[in-house]
Amino acid sequence: MSTVLLLSTADTDLLAARAASGADYRIGNPTRVDVAEELPALIEGADIAVVRLLGGKRAWEDGLAALKTAGIPTVLLGGEAVPDAELMAESSVPAGVVAEALRYLVEGGPANLTELARFLSDTVLLTGEGFVEPQKMPEFGVHGERPSTEGRPTVGVLFYRAHELSGNTAFVDTLCDAIEAHGANALPVYCGSLRGADAGLYELLGRADALVATVLAAGGTHASQASAGGDEDAWDIGALADLDVPVLQGLCLTSSRAAWDESDAALSPMDAAMQVAIPEFDGRLITVPFSFKEQGPDDVPVYVA
Repeated sequence: MSTVLLLSTADTDLLAARAASGADYRIGNPTRVDVAEELPALIEGADIAVVRLLGGKRAWEDGLAALKTAGIPTVLLGGEAVPDAELMAESSVPAGVVAEALRYLVEGGPANLTELARFLSDTVLLTGEGFVEPQKMPEFGVHGERPSTEGRPTVGVLFYRAHELSGNTAFVDTLCDAIEAHGANALPVYCGSLRGADAGLYELLGRADALVATVLAAGGTHASQASAGGDEDAWDIGALADLDVPVLQGLCLTSSRAAWDESDAALSPMDAAMQVAIPEFDGRLITVPFSFKEQGPDDVPVYVA
């Protein structure tokens, strides 16, 4: 099996790769990899590199230049579900290979990451491993099996599908345990996005008397357009509001608990914007941080409640 270097700004990609059986991955997050000190060791001995960048080419220009200098075959991808034309053009493999590699990552999960390694090994390095095409994963669903006691209120916990597929769910389990300990039924539900979501997701959420959401706002990212002369429909919280239940924003911080505890500001500017200010436009009730990013194996952070 060829060695694949996967560098992604999405830690859930890295967690899925780490759990991919039968695949030989080296993993790292470009935001935490020192280009001069650490990247050469990651490249050494790798057969192909896959880089997925939220923010596009300009988010990691020095690293991309170092990969090009090393002469390793590269698959360059954006952080969205559609190909990034600029990164695709910078890739050293055919555009069709780049587009198919993105499909494996968008579907996610350890099984798809195993097949991604096989696919790249065969199509780029011509090794004859054999692979299957990306397997469609559920867009939403219930996490695990929890008891539902008649007469108790039900509290839904809404979290990202990427965490379900990568196994990064301990923070959800801890919150659900606490909900049950306080006399309610816990209903943990995962989804990819609230924008344009399947009606089945809202049917599922309709079983809840209240929701704790860790998925970010259903509206857009330009809240000012809703009240400053823009399109009246520019900020639409969609079917979530139609459930007519309290929606609480559960804060999953991008920092460690120690960093939060020691900081006078408490929240980073990104957390304050994405998890407090923007969700308020959806009418969510802002709560408190209950989950933090802590260092896990291979220097890949995991969510810890």
